[in-house]
Amino acid sequence: MQNISLIDWHSMFMGVALLAGARSKDARKRNGACIASADNKILGVGYNGLPRGCDDSDPAYWADDDADPRQSRHSYIVHAEVNAILNCVVLPLTGGTIYATQFPCPRCVQSIIQVGIRRVVYLEKKAHHLPLNEASGKMLADAGVEVRALAELGPVAANWCEQLAGFIAPGQLDLSGNSG
Repeated sequence: MQNISLIDWHSMFMGVALLAGARSKDARKRNGACIASADNKILGVGYNGLPRGCDDSDPAYWADDDADPRQSRHSYIVHAEVNAILNCVVLPLTGGTIYATQFPCPRCVQSIIQVGIRRVVYLEKKAHHLPLNEASGKMLADAGVEVRALAELGPVAANWCEQLAGFIAPGQLDLSGNSG
C-alpha cells in the first residue's frame, strides 16, 4: 500500500470554512464557517451573506454607513456562523466544533452557545474589535465553550489554510486582521 500524506482534520474543516467564505458577495470581508461533529463529520457550512429573498444588487444592503442602520451592511448580513447553524444537515449540534474564519461576534456566540456547540476554532481575530471580542469571550468562557486559534492547534494547519486562502481569492481573504 502506498503511503500518502493526508491533511489533518483542523486543516480540512477550516479549509471548508475558507471555501464557503469564497461564496460571500461581501466586498469588505468574506467569512465562512464549518461545523464538525465530535466524530469528524461536517454538520453545517455557511458564509456571510444576505437572507434568502433579499436582492444582492440593492446597494442599501452593502453600504457602510454604520451611523444609519438602514444604510449599513451590518444590519442586513447574516454572519457565517449563524448561516452554518441554520444550514445544518443534522441535529443536534450538541458537542460539535465550529471552525470560523474570524473570531465570532457576540450575536454569533449567542447562537453557538444555544445550539450546544462546545468548541470554537478560529483563523483570525481582529484587534480593532477588542470590546466585541471580549464580550464574545466572556459568554464563551461562562458557557464552558472551548476557544482556540487554529495556529494554537497546529501551525501546519494554519499555514496550509493561509495558502488555501491565497489560492481561493488572492487579495480577498485578509488573514492578517488589517481590513474590514
